[in-house]
Amino acid sequence: MLKKMMNSARIHMKITPIDPLLIKSGQATVSGVDMSFVQTYRFGEKSEPYIPGSSLKGVIRSYAEKICRSIKDDPVPVCLPYLTPGSESRGEAKQASCGLRLEKYKKDFNKDAVPTSTIYRLSCPACRLFGSHAFVGRCATSDAYLTDECRKTGGAVLEIRDGVAIDRFTGGAAKGAKYDLEVLTRGEFDTSIEIRNFERWQLGLLGLVLRDMEAGLVRIGFGKSRGLGRIKAKVEEFQITSFFKPLGMLSGLGGVCSPDECREYGFYPEGSAEGVALPDPVINGLRQEYNITENWKDICQPALDDLVNLLETSTWPAPMDDFCRGGQ
Repeated sequence: MLKKMMNSARIHMKITPIDPLLIKSGQATVSGVDMSFVQTYRFGEKSEPYIPGSSLKGVIRSYAEKICRSIKDDPVPVCLPYLTPGSESRGEAKQASCGLRLEKYKKDFNKDAVPTSTIYRLSCPACRLFGSHAFVGRCATSDAYLTDECRKTGGAVLEIRDGVAIDRFTGGAAKGAKYDLEVLTRGEFDTSIEIRNFERWQLGLLGLVLRDMEAGLVRIGFGKSRGLGRIKAKVEEFQITSFFKPLGMLSGLGGVCSPDECREYGFYPEGSAEGVALPDPVINGLRQEYNITENWKDICQPALDDLVNLLETSTWPAPMDDFCRGGQ
């Protein structure tokens, strides 16, 4: 089912730093800076700073998980993707990684594979959207490169700043603990997020993250607790694509798939279709393309309602627990 092309959403946005920003490079530098900003030779001329797509996706996922936990906290509706089953500490009960749970299940019961539909149905909302060790997620994030306008006006500005560890006894600078870091203080980046074969509630979850990124509430990179990393995003284009089937209102897999497919994959049934109608589509071969940039927040309101209802009624992790104990 998820190997077919059913729908997609693509969001193009620009990112600018509000506070100094540092995405650390793992490479040694000629300048000898202790912490240097990651750079690329994308155009083959000279290196320039960029924001890796993996860094962006990690921040978006982490923030989305916080949103899910804020809506419901008993039981927690999403897993901790790094948490190995059996190693849960106080406050982490029943939050072991979906992917690692299924890997353990295959070893315990000598299984070669678990069907994709079963993995998707059993996974928590975050893993359904972003993926896990056992499942390729629906969401892909591109690297963020400097905009053409930013390059023409002088490019990004990088500064070297000093840092020092604090002596816990004297309250002053600890001897021999000085370091320096290279931070970005000015720049503008282009990036895009794409969701393939989405459920409607997944757009609601991503939309909440985008709202807070537009409001400058999201931080990324090193030193987030030290005043670094606050960014501001601006959605430049938001496009919904439906394959084969035209849409009147926003709809995801739960609204276009057959009842059998919905049961097999556990797609959440979409709620009321009330909301803002989609604009007329642009026909591009088999694709119906809807540009919702101007009022994407209003159009995505039903998706937000679905998200809240999904989390409030979710029984995860009970189905995962039953399956991993040998139940079906």
